[in-house]
Amino acid sequence: MSKRKVTLSILIALIKNRKPFSILGIIFVFSSIFILLPSVLFMINSFIEPYQKYDFEKIEQNGTEQIAKITDIKPVNNVTINGEHPLKISYEFLEKGSTKSDKFQTMDLEKTNEMKIGNEIKIKTFENQSKIQNLEPFVFPFYLFYILPFIFFILGSIFLLIGLVPALRDYNLYKNGIIKEGTIISITLNSGLPITNIGQSILINYYYLNSNGQKIFGKSKTTDLSIMLEKKVEDKINLFVSENDETKSCLIPKLEAIKNNWKI
Repeated sequence: MSKRKVTLSILIALIKNRKPFSILGIIFVFSSIFILLPSVLFMINSFIEPYQKYDFEKIEQNGTEQIAKITDIKPVNNVTINGEHPLKISYEFLEKGSTKSDKFQTMDLEKTNEMKIGNEIKIKTFENQSKIQNLEPFVFPFYLFYILPFIFFILGSIFLLIGLVPALRDYNLYKNGIIKEGTIISITLNSGLPITNIGQSILINYYYLNSNGQKIFGKSKTTDLSIMLEKKVEDKINLFVSENDETKSCLIPKLEAIKNNWKI
């Protein structure tokens, strides 16, 4: 059997008809990718200082011990953990005859109580990175900023699949389905949005006979409201049924069949 001509616009219309899931899916997915994620990345790159990206494990394992002098000690006031602020310690040290400066953040507040500007401290340096000895580094868990976009993306993907999978199934039936006659069991009007009735549709429950003569029950949604006037329970209705899996079926869209000359 030759495939029927089914345009991409029909697939888009099928996806749109799967409201609200398809619309929510598109909004959530595109929000996470094109709005939230770039803004989060910009924010992170703007606020992370170079010393917060150091590989402290490598410095500890391979670094050279040196003496440094504290030049500044400040609390990081925009971060609070259990009512305490991390400390940012600035220091200077000599390396290959040149004075270098660096910074280090820690929540190890007990060990820093006695530290003052001008005190000498032990540090380790490795490949232009450094850390203060015997203090645990504090690095803000910036990965938390990824949680919101990730949640948006997961929810959007779920909503999109709920809308997309049935739309793709019907799209494939439009192209390849064989024509069968079904019998209407019930016709139910689904209300759309309040006042406007946007998204209003009709759910048709029906049955048809497979190649073995067994009854197969199915249901299909349509936005063609004229069916309420033209059809009633027990009337016959034309269906597309999958040749490979006779449990898959959908209503034949009257308007699309006429527009695309499907000759049904």
